[in-house]
Amino acid sequence: MQPRVTSGTAHDANGTRFAVVGISNMPTDWAQVFSSLANADLTTGALNVDITAAATATSPGTDAAGTSGDDEPGSPVASGPPSLSTTPPSVLNLNAYLMYAIGKAARRRLTDRLTAHGLRLWHLTVMAMVADLGPQMKTVLASRLDMNASDLVKIVNDLVRTGHVDCGRDPADRRRVVVRLTPEGRSFLDLLNADIASTDDDILAPLNAEERDQLASLLRRVHRHLEPAPASVVHEPARYDTPARTDSVEDGRIDWTHPAERIARLVEARRDRFPTAYTHHQGRRIELLAATVSERTYSGAPGLVLHHEDEGVVIVTGAKAPTSGEHGLVLSRLRTEAGREMSAEEYFPSEGELLAHQP
Repeated sequence: MQPRVTSGTAHDANGTRFAVVGISNMPTDWAQVFSSLANADLTTGALNVDITAAATATSPGTDAAGTSGDDEPGSPVASGPPSLSTTPPSVLNLNAYLMYAIGKAARRRLTDRLTAHGLRLWHLTVMAMVADLGPQMKTVLASRLDMNASDLVKIVNDLVRTGHVDCGRDPADRRRVVVRLTPEGRSFLDLLNADIASTDDDILAPLNAEERDQLASLLRRVHRHLEPAPASVVHEPARYDTPARTDSVEDGRIDWTHPAERIARLVEARRDRFPTAYTHHQGRRIELLAATVSERTYSGAPGLVLHHEDEGVVIVTGAKAPTSGEHGLVLSRLRTEAGREMSAEEYFPSEGELLAHQP
């Protein structure tokens, strides 16, 4: 029997030589092991280098001394075995594969940057959402980020402990508790974004500035196509000057006597079409960009704007709402007649307003 760890060279029946390293948790007959593995008669011999050096496999055209015919004797040879990782050429024609592979590499680099700051990707996402859209209730944040509510609470608690966000009563409606970015959190987010920007430079190194802008625009367009909840990001302005398809103006008009489920489907279906789903408030047209069905039922006149501590801005819907109550429409984001996008909470600072079918 031989030692538990061995290193050396071996050759097969044809005399082809290669380096070997063996490690075992018990004394082992290495010649028998390698012979069985290769299904050939192997002869092992001593290699006068340490274990680490022995792990360096000789490449084709390299002699037992570790030099190639083109090198001077004693010239260093690249350490470590050649990488076996390769990409099948055929999958490089698949955009989905390319996005997966590049996204995997980008996520790894981004995770490393965040870990250096003691953060995870969800911490960055929550801070960015609050910075972009302003103070929000936890339930609204979870909905916009398509995140489990209990997981969102844990992330917010982490950020509260580090002083990046705080939770307090909404000055516009004392019934609601909102998550707010602190001044320290905003400064930290700016520094974090600057640090992360170097990750973009690393990944996009082969592209010039114009190509990077073009790639970013195309990626946002694809993201907008795939994103299930448009309230989670602020997109590039829609090109209403050249709509892909123009329908009747009546196709986007909202009837608040319809059930909330029907109105929510209308908002989603028309967010990339002209006209967008719309209604009227104080004689002016507003377009609804993101909305979901409420968990609770609400009573009142169809089109009545309410504020709820957990659900935010809710519009009363349904023909039976005045008497028995129905599920309402939770409005997240809208666009004004002047073309400005904003959150529903910013547009409706108080409840009691009434939306109408006509100006």
